[in-house]
Amino acid sequence: MTNLLRGGSLRLRLTLLAALAISTLLMLAGLAFAYLFERHVEKFAVGELNSHFEQLAAGLAFDKGGTLLSSSQLSDPRFEQPQGGMYWQVDMADAKSLRSRSMWDEAFAVPTPPEAEEDDHAHILAGPGGIEVLALEKLLILPTASGEEKKLIVTIAMERDRVSNSLTSFGWSLLIGLTVLYFALLAATALMIYLGLRPLKALKALVQNLRTGRAGRIEGSYPAEVQPLVSELNSLVEAREKQLERARQRAGNLAHGLKTPLTVLTSIANELTHKGETQSAKNIVLSAGQMRDLVDRELARSRMALGESGHHTPLLPSVQRVVETLRRAPNGEKLTWTVEIPAATHIAMDPTDLLELLGNLFDNARKHANSRIQLRHDGRHLTVEDDGPGVPAEKLSTISRRGVKLDALAPGSGLGLSIVSDLAEVYNFEVSFSASELGGLKVTLDLPSLI
Repeated sequence: MTNLLRGGSLRLRLTLLAALAISTLLMLAGLAFAYLFERHVEKFAVGELNSHFEQLAAGLAFDKGGTLLSSSQLSDPRFEQPQGGMYWQVDMADAKSLRSRSMWDEAFAVPTPPEAEEDDHAHILAGPGGIEVLALEKLLILPTASGEEKKLIVTIAMERDRVSNSLTSFGWSLLIGLTVLYFALLAATALMIYLGLRPLKALKALVQNLRTGRAGRIEGSYPAEVQPLVSELNSLVEAREKQLERARQRAGNLAHGLKTPLTVLTSIANELTHKGETQSAKNIVLSAGQMRDLVDRELARSRMALGESGHHTPLLPSVQRVVETLRRAPNGEKLTWTVEIPAATHIAMDPTDLLELLGNLFDNARKHANSRIQLRHDGRHLTVEDDGPGVPAEKLSTISRRGVKLDALAPGSGLGLSIVSDLAEVYNFEVSFSASELGGLKVTLDLPSLI
């Protein structure tokens, strides 16, 4: 339960907490109502017994011989039925008790007789047949014919089942009512939670639009509890965009700063070659090439966007720009470039990163194609195919590793498809390699078009 409340759905956590709170409160309320009703029923029962006492007391009198007599006609007929459920008894010191017919030949044992007329003593006693009764005991002072006052203990009782049945009936009714109320409150709480969390659901959709490039900022007004989160998200997007711009500036400065030292090293290697120090020149050229490859890769990574900010870049113009550039590269003008990309296709990628991605993919195809390259986007996937020699099936899994060149005679450093994999990791899309129907390599990128 604790682990469930710490994680998972916020709606589920709020619902569980609400259910726990409602059930606890309703249980306490049910116990309180049952207690109050029990007190009310007992008070009502004692009131009823008081009424019968008054009727009984009105008919009690002493005859001339000092014998206590009762001429009362009580309204409840059960006093006249043996073990009828209603009983009365009048006790007097040194005298035989008077009892109702319902008592038959049994008698009450009064535990604590009242000491004043206004005292009401209510007890649970054993009645006729061993059945428990609720008994009311009162003190009555009655004058005799000679003017002497006698103390009488009058006991009026009813079977306790009469009270218990009322309590049981009320208890079941209360339980049913509280159960219905529980589910009604739970449904109302679930509705309130749903309505209360709707702004978060809308915010989720807007954040998704922000991530996929459908929006550049989160717009609109939100409740006071959500608005700070919206403001922080917008500030985060702005800060990351500025961070990206600064990283690109540093990358440009680094590229400019390293260009001259690498050129100097190459010149030194040429001079050594002219002097006959061929091996030293080769070592310098190899080291300079490795440095250039490493710098190219790291600069490419530093130029990549963060992959989360909103972008909405048209695909076709970027493809056409890269194709036109590669047509002027070696072998590029001899190739047939087939482009099947709808003009309305837009990709959630930074424009610079998209050019980096397309440049590496298309350049790889140019190096290996014999006569034809096909570029296509079907609304979900971008595919690049060539009619070159292709790649053996057992080597397809290694094609995107850094520095791996499957054709040692082809120009380049082997970083192109590795950079493509880096971009795929940053932007969270899939890249797969397979054999093309054209005969060469087919690269498939999971880059859906934005709607």
